[in-house]
Formats: sequence, C-alpha cells, structure tokens
Amino acid sequence: MNASEAQTGQKRIEDLTVKEVDMIYSLARVGEWTELEIGKRYKISRADVRKIGDNYVELREMLEKNEHDERLLQDPSLKLSEKQRKHRSDAQYATPAERQAAYRARLQERHHAGMQVLSQPPVTDPHAPVEEELSVTTVDTP
Repeated sequence: MNASEAQTGQKRIEDLTVKEVDMIYSLARVGEWTELEIGKRYKISRADVRKIGDNYVELREMLEKNEHDERLLQDPSLKLSEKQRKHRSDAQYATPAERQAAYRARLQERHHAGMQVLSQPPVTDPHAPVEEELSVTTVDTP
C-alpha cells in the first residue's frame, strides 16, 4: 500500500472478497455507475476498478484460492475435495451394515404387527348390553 492509499483509507484488490469483486465487475459492465462512484463505494482507486474489469477471471480465481488457503489455515481439518459426512454419535452398531440390518428388522416387525391388527376381528364395545339370541325350533306339523 503506498502513501496516498494509506491516507485515503483505500483497499487493495487483494483485500477484497470474491463477492465484492463480482459486484464491482457487474457494476462496471452494466455502465450505470462510473469508475469513480464504484471506487468510492468499495474504497478502491479508479485504476483498480479498471483492472478488475479487464482481468476479472484471473483476479477472481486468485481471490478464491486465497480465501480457500485462509480457511485451511484457520481449520486444517477442512478439505475442499472431500465433503465431510455426518457420522452417527451412538456406537450401538459396529458397522453401517449392522445398523441397516437392525433398521430393516424393525420395519419388518412393524409391518407384521400392522398385519396382525388388521386380521383380528373388530372389538365390540364391552359396555354395550349383549342381546341374547333366542333359539328357535321349528316343528313340522303333519
């Protein structure tokens, strides 16, 4: 940073985020804002606004790489190529295959329990009065 940038509080291109570079490039391409207005808004010089417009792809790749490197320095367990999977916290099953087998067994039990409930005769109200059927005998008359 040179003396004039330090006095005015201007940023360097390297200090911008990827999102800011995207916005600066978009504003410059649309043309509704002047380089001076964009520079004031993002606290960079007019020359830097032109550089971003001319070298957008290279600058964006450089900033993405820098942000990735900073994230790795903060948390070295992060890896860009491998997405971390959420692991179960319970250690009831030694392997995922055992957990899956237990899950399928529970599903089968529920299925069989549901089938048994359907096959039972409907339960009548135990408090309702029970009507006795009278036996009817038929007598043949000669």
